[in-house]
Amino acid sequence: MVGLADVGVIHKIIKFISCEMKFNINAMSIEAKEGIFEGNVKIFVLDRDELEELLNHLKALSGIEKVDRYDT
Repeated sequence: MVGLADVGVIHKIIKFISCEMKFNINAMSIEAKEGIFEGNVKIFVLDRDELEELLNHLKALSGIEKVDRYDT
């Protein structure tokens, strides 16, 4: 995930994943440099539909520029 390193953007991501989507975050790493953050969030989803819903909602959050899926 890549986006603008604005105040509260990480909180917004965590709140959305945990509170609205009701997913547990298994691991998370975030690094910010020169106003841009890059991060990885590890989440277990049951099926592809849940994954697509999560990715689409994350992409729609303000300040988020790019969201990709990685298999682990």
